[in-house]
Amino acid sequence: MSQVFLSYRHVPPDEQLAERLCAYLEERGLRVFIDKQIQVGLDWVAEIDRQLRASSAFVVFLSEASIRSDMVRQEVETAYGLRTEGKLDIFPVRLGFEGKLPYDLASYLNRIQYALWKPGDAEEALFARLHTAITGGAALPVAPSTEDPGVVSLSDPSVAAECKGAPLPAADPRIVLETGLETGTIRRDSPFYVRRREDEVAERCLDQPGSTVVIKGPRQSGKSSLLARMHALSKREGRRSVFLDFQTFDEPQLASLGSTLQTLARRIARTLKTSLQPADVWDSDLLGEKGSFAEFLTRAVLDGSSSPVVLLLDEVDRLFDRSYRGDFFAAVRGWHNNRATEDAWENLHLVLGHATDPALWIENLNESPFNVGDRLRLGDFSQEQVADLNARHGYPLRGAEEIAGLMELVGGHPYLIRQALYVLAAERWSLARLRQEAGKDTGPFGDHLRRHLWALLQNERLRPVVARIARGGGCDDEGLFQRLLATGLVTGEARAEARLRCTLYQQYFSRHL
Repeated sequence: MSQVFLSYRHVPPDEQLAERLCAYLEERGLRVFIDKQIQVGLDWVAEIDRQLRASSAFVVFLSEASIRSDMVRQEVETAYGLRTEGKLDIFPVRLGFEGKLPYDLASYLNRIQYALWKPGDAEEALFARLHTAITGGAALPVAPSTEDPGVVSLSDPSVAAECKGAPLPAADPRIVLETGLETGTIRRDSPFYVRRREDEVAERCLDQPGSTVVIKGPRQSGKSSLLARMHALSKREGRRSVFLDFQTFDEPQLASLGSTLQTLARRIARTLKTSLQPADVWDSDLLGEKGSFAEFLTRAVLDGSSSPVVLLLDEVDRLFDRSYRGDFFAAVRGWHNNRATEDAWENLHLVLGHATDPALWIENLNESPFNVGDRLRLGDFSQEQVADLNARHGYPLRGAEEIAGLMELVGGHPYLIRQALYVLAAERWSLARLRQEAGKDTGPFGDHLRRHLWALLQNERLRPVVARIARGGGCDDEGLFQRLLATGLVTGEARAEARLRCTLYQQYFSRHL
């Protein structure tokens, strides 16, 4: 008998609807997995992964709350991988939510038909449609447009909103509740975005003729948010701007140097609405792949008669383990070097975002863009920045001593600081209660911690290394150390000094690994 996996967040009405859907499908002969069925004593994360891989259908409830859940997002990512292998079907259900999805969710779900249910709608009708779709009778009835796939687009007209200068303080806790907890890229109009020195440097670079900016930072350090703001600022000031995230590229698009550069060119052409298309100039035999891309940029984009172009490439480290990485990044370095000999190329600003150290992958960094231009490194928040965020949340932490207490628990980790302040302000918790609940799977950081644990349990090489670091043994493999730095799990200037990034991680992973 095939199995249906229900993915949802434990909030009303999501949880109650999931329970009733489970009962409905089981009454009709389907086997259904819902996380409340996990037996006491079983490893929660390992069991979720096992049940998901044993399923042939995946139903995910998308609501304002669930799209912020790290675990729901991880389940969607895993389900998408299984779908591409032909092992399961995905059935998204929007629960009273018709907004745009965050980038990661949209990249997995934006071309899959979904059902829409609103509070007050008949549950039986939704359940019947899902049952029919799961058993192969018909597809779900609503399909998002392929032209507007429901992604939080960084190229839509709304980016013209003011993004330069610090946001206004959020002294009223009601603003915290109305804004909600942001995950992933912080919204451009968020009152909780923290401007750092790197923001100012990046903005100044865009005022120069042709610049190259390389931004490095571990996951959830604000790297993608900074790139998004540079994109918004560029559009506001009249530049033509293209934001491309390599996480949204399908595997076939990254199969070779040619497919990668052609996909880049087509996306640039589509965003900028160029009259000349890549196919009009592409000649792999005569010009090669790198030469064809440069020809397209020169003739279609950098024609000298238009405004400057800002090309922002995020998550470029997805290409680091590709066999063609040397050629690709040599091409990017070539675009940078072309400014010295061809005036048209001074119209191009390059911005690259990455987390992993390229030195581990690229043999000759002098033939790459990673040692030229302005190199910015994003790290943790300082105590002053945490104090500023505390003020914007309505001062849930009372004074410097409590601010230091929070930083003792989560360090200056930008995501965890924001999450902690949200809980303290929205739920009116004390710092003492936050500390008590912090390391629990059901606590405010539970989604985040379980998602990291899930990834570690699936990686036979990283799991024992993190366990060793948790015991104070450091790391003896530079490549694995750099990968852990990129995930934001560990810190340290050298692998022998590797340690888990904060007390919360130390407590949680010491217990689970």
